[in-house]
Amino acid sequence: MSTLRTKTMSGIMAVLFVSLAMPGCLSLVLGREMMEGARGLPEVKETPTEYDLSHTFVVDGSELLPTQTQKTLFTPIPVDDTVQGVVINFETTVNYHLGDSDIRYVQVELLSCEDDGSGNPINCDESNPIYDVMADNGSYEPERIELDRNENPFDSGVWSLTVDGRGTGWNTGLTIVDDQDSWTLVVTVIRPCLAFPDDDFEECTPTIEFE
Repeated sequence: MSTLRTKTMSGIMAVLFVSLAMPGCLSLVLGREMMEGARGLPEVKETPTEYDLSHTFVVDGSELLPTQTQKTLFTPIPVDDTVQGVVINFETTVNYHLGDSDIRYVQVELLSCEDDGSGNPINCDESNPIYDVMADNGSYEPERIELDRNENPFDSGVWSLTVDGRGTGWNTGLTIVDDQDSWTLVVTVIRPCLAFPDDDFEECTPTIEFE
């Protein structure tokens, strides 16, 4: 058997062994890319997609006591069958909390919904929110929630992420008096991706793009 044929057979066997060790859809994608494109043995990595709804309150600094303002942000989050995990990072900063009389707050709600066919959420499961937090007692300490699909399966579809809050802040340029209420909310969706040697493993394409 020639050296070239031996290398070819070895490559094919490598494809088969790697494919068999992976979930069904991913193994088919990997096998097709390697056999049809002859792109070499890839590395399976993870690619994150971030949805950042963070906000900082800044109102008119001309007033002695700045007024409070309301802010609501929303984004749909597509969750397909290839999504392996979701990470939620949330915290708030509330300056000079006034106790029970303070009406500032931040509420976050992440719901599992169906896709209306246009990438918008419908028929959301409001009775079983994925994440639901009301921060209304001063600053909310940093919180990180990790959802692993292998450990706790979740539904595909288009999730609905909404954050609503009330706060104040001013920016006069004087550091000693400037303060802004704020929240940080970042949801990261993690999908598998393939990096091939013909790209020096620098580019990683989500496996869903091969379907």
